[in-house]
Amino acid sequence: MDFVFHQMKNYKNLDYISIWFYKATKYIVSKESKYAFVTTNSLCQGTQVEMLWPIIFNKNQEIFFAHKNIKWTNNAKDKAGVTVSIVGVRNISNDKKIIFEDNRIIKANNINAYLINSNNIIVSNNKKPISKLNKMEGGNQPREGGYFILNDDEKKDLITKYPMIEKYIKPLIGSIEFINNIQRWCIWINENEVEDAMSIDILNEKISAVKNLRINGNTLERNFVNYPYRFIQNKTALKNQIIIPVVSSESRDYIPIGFLSSEYIILNSANVIYDPEIFNFSLLCSQIHNIWVKAVAGKLENRIRYTNGVCWNSFPFPKISEAQKQELTQCVFRILEERENHSEKTLAQLYDPVKMPQGLREAHRLNDLAVERCYRSKPFETDEERLEYLFKLYEQMIADEKQKGTLFEEEKKAKKTKKIN
Repeated sequence: MDFVFHQMKNYKNLDYISIWFYKATKYIVSKESKYAFVTTNSLCQGTQVEMLWPIIFNKNQEIFFAHKNIKWTNNAKDKAGVTVSIVGVRNISNDKKIIFEDNRIIKANNINAYLINSNNIIVSNNKKPISKLNKMEGGNQPREGGYFILNDDEKKDLITKYPMIEKYIKPLIGSIEFINNIQRWCIWINENEVEDAMSIDILNEKISAVKNLRINGNTLERNFVNYPYRFIQNKTALKNQIIIPVVSSESRDYIPIGFLSSEYIILNSANVIYDPEIFNFSLLCSQIHNIWVKAVAGKLENRIRYTNGVCWNSFPFPKISEAQKQELTQCVFRILEERENHSEKTLAQLYDPVKMPQGLREAHRLNDLAVERCYRSKPFETDEERLEYLFKLYEQMIADEKQKGTLFEEEKKAKKTKKIN
């Protein structure tokens, strides 16, 4: 990869198979030839799309067939199970294009890098939502060497020995803890509490240990050497927050997300919307959003890797009325109520695709219908139809944003010229 991609920044983020696509693309330029490879699915997902496929498309080449989502295993004792695709590339032609999926043959006008019947759109890592949705960001990164993180036994032991420490302990939660209902805790000291906290011997020791760690740490850790009493990020909600796992199983029909009170400290293994409008939960829980995420997100092994820039900020959702927001909000309450009916189960158990309780499944079905009515009155019939609609809407929204930006710059330039004159 060093030899082939030495001029490309961050080329090590590409899968090894990308070499063969790149070399084959160069080989068939201006030739009556074509090629196809079995490839890891990740080459057609997430950041790899933006890195590789524009190079291929700029050579006047196109995808002429794709066989999507093939489960592959080998004959080894510990079988390697991966999901692959077969992708064929040729020089641009008027000949037919075909997508194979789930024993179906789909005739396509164009096959884009996500293996969808749509234009060659690259979903970018946006800094803010392109739709009128609340901001999502990463959770808190500790970088404190484990000195501030506690399990149940450690928490109880500390409170027994130092009763005054209880006010500085908060529930801590990340993706794994949230999905599997694992209880953890952390020491959380606000800036105006530092002096009092350090009067407790054990906290003074922990703060000193964190400071020493950061003095001898990397550049990021050294930047926070003067804040040894806290995580390097210390964001909290005022009232409530939505937690979205960064990594979750691709086999689930819905991404397990949740509402948490402001007392919870959310780790950077999850994404967060702080103090959101409730209807945002409805979108995150929807089938159409999960389909979008599975199409554009990167993967960790076979699992979904949810990034706010690609999955949420790029998610195309139309402007909706207050009445529609209220309908989605009612769907959220219905989902939460059904979860509460099975409070003894973890989210991993509740969202098992086979064992999901019927009441919860029905609540999600009603939510799906309400969310999809925000797009159009006619119901979608297939996931392919949903994705085609989403990509067209994304393309239109990005074009509108560019036009607004151009008009703004022209107006700004005109005002500047007028001022000079």
